[in-house]
Amino acid sequence: MSSKLFFLFFVFSLTIGLTTKAQFESINLNTYKVTDYKYRTLGTQLNAANRGYYYKDKANDEYYSSKSSSNLTDISGAGYLDFSYTRYNRNYQGYQRINLGGSSSYSDNSFNYSDQSPWDNFEYSSEMSSNNSTFFLDIYSHSRFFWDSDFYWGYTLSSNQAYAHSYSRTESDVENTKQFASQYNSRNRGKLQLGKGRIENVTDARLAIYILDDLLKQGRLLRTPSENEVFAFADFINKTLNTRVIDSRIKKIKEFVAIDSFLVSNDLSSNTDGLYFGLINDNWTYARTQYWDTGSEWYIGLSPFLNYSNRFNKLTQGNVSKTRSELSEYGMSFDAGYSSKWIKGLKWINGYNLNDSFNIFRYDTIGSYYNGYSNCKSISGMINYFTTYVPNTRTSITGSAGLEATKYLDDNVYDKLIVKPNISGNCNYYFSEKLRLGINARVSYNLLKHYEPNLTANGLMFELSATLQYYIF
Repeated sequence: MSSKLFFLFFVFSLTIGLTTKAQFESINLNTYKVTDYKYRTLGTQLNAANRGYYYKDKANDEYYSSKSSSNLTDISGAGYLDFSYTRYNRNYQGYQRINLGGSSSYSDNSFNYSDQSPWDNFEYSSEMSSNNSTFFLDIYSHSRFFWDSDFYWGYTLSSNQAYAHSYSRTESDVENTKQFASQYNSRNRGKLQLGKGRIENVTDARLAIYILDDLLKQGRLLRTPSENEVFAFADFINKTLNTRVIDSRIKKIKEFVAIDSFLVSNDLSSNTDGLYFGLINDNWTYARTQYWDTGSEWYIGLSPFLNYSNRFNKLTQGNVSKTRSELSEYGMSFDAGYSSKWIKGLKWINGYNLNDSFNIFRYDTIGSYYNGYSNCKSISGMINYFTTYVPNTRTSITGSAGLEATKYLDDNVYDKLIVKPNISGNCNYYFSEKLRLGINARVSYNLLKHYEPNLTANGLMFELSATLQYYIF
């Protein structure tokens, strides 16, 4: 009798589990419409690296002997402070960002060589050291205004200001050289767009499903909510998160009270024990760190740009020489594009985008450093496809493949074609709600074809990096 009861209990549990999974898997996140989404972040990032290299070589025979050694030390560090603000509603989509940071590096390299033979006796030694520092400020603002559910106009403003200086010293048996260089770069672009379509941020709808799914699995829900109830819960979550409280501890307490009140008042929960609030807390902490986007759009745009560079160089080599060079770059881009993103089930995000542009470049130069720049035109195109797998609230894995191509026109100096296919991968993992580990890998191929003069060059590049990022709030 007990075995029959166990079998019936097993069948009942399996049926409930499959029903629960099917219930939430059937919710189509692609149909959710954002009402009022707000999200602010303030983050920091610090990187440090130390690279060393030592080499020694010795050769001997009856007529010839040589010795050489090389020692390299390279120390570098970088960091930045980043603030961003995102807001979406039915009439407006906007994203603003300010990024302030810098980097510094130091390297020291010594080399010794001796060559002894019956016909020659030669010794050479050198020591080279360099210091490099860079400081930058990035400002980015993107806004779209919808006068219909799909049609919009928008603008984008971006500005990057960077100052870098370097000092290098070379001492050898032949000569002593000191060089100081400083460079200021200003890159500025505006963009005016007209388009149709909308990319929806449905992150809060996915957060609602994370919370409800875990509560249902642990028996803390009285019933399975409908899709409309899930989306209403998502709207409530967004409204609750938009409330600003200075003390983060008080803010979280008020948020949990609000979520509990919503679930109880809608007859979704009555068993509010420690496990109940623990499940809410875990999802509340991590699920909003992921971005869930869906939708499609096309656009046409006009993008003027203005860039400026000023470089000063001081070379001491017996005597002192000073030079200053300037470069002004300005022009216009006419572009058109299409992008599409969609969510498959509750763990996959896919998408692709296409972009083509016609560009006009004009240059004014002073000094010899920027020789070789010439007025030109170009046609460029880009296509990219990506897929993201989100196994849980802490982890996301993305793979992408793309192709970029640029053809320069009407100029002998820039009469060339550049083709760049690439494959990349990215993995993000949150150790805590504040600390994130990012791992990035990329393989790219670069084909450069000059028509006048006739020249073909190609190269394959591999990149692998890891980053720890800490969010203040």
